[in-house]
Amino acid sequence: MPVRTPLLPSRSIHRWGALAGMAVVLSGCGSALVAPGAESIVGTSAAHAPATTTGAPPATANLEAGSKIAEPTPANATPTLCQAFQTHPMLNITLLFGQTRPRGQAISASEWRDFLKTTLTPAFPAGLSVLSAQGQWQDPQTGRVSQEPARLVTIIAAPAADLPTRLDTIRNRYKERFEQQSVGLMVAPVCAGF
Repeated sequence: MPVRTPLLPSRSIHRWGALAGMAVVLSGCGSALVAPGAESIVGTSAAHAPATTTGAPPATANLEAGSKIAEPTPANATPTLCQAFQTHPMLNITLLFGQTRPRGQAISASEWRDFLKTTLTPAFPAGLSVLSAQGQWQDPQTGRVSQEPARLVTIIAAPAADLPTRLDTIRNRYKERFEQQSVGLMVAPVCAGF
């Protein structure tokens, strides 16, 4: 069943480019975005990976530069599901950005807008959505659980060979500029249409 989510005007949601319209996002395109013999960029860490079954993608994500990401073709796509809803196999990418520096100083709205303008938008000019959130994480060095404001950036993009490089660049620039230990990343195959 399709999930239709209009991107409604809100203080928390900023609409950009192609995502300003109605998005139909369906989970279930599965591993169809990865060509046989190619490495998947979709998965979980090996420690949390489910048992592999025949025909399933590799259980570990490989987001290093040069990862092989296949363009959808009739041989590796799930045309029945995506075509049934007049959508295309794509990737749903979510980046999670903490908004507080290690010593408690907040990342200002103007600093965030500048990062959005100079780093995120040039990497994904076709569109993205930014949501304000409240995050929680555990520092792996101290074990301390902290809560902080966060930004979630959602990007719906076609698989492309340079996608891991663009995402790594965004994450590394944010970590360096704002003294962050990490920037969360989730990538999942979806059927999407605009």
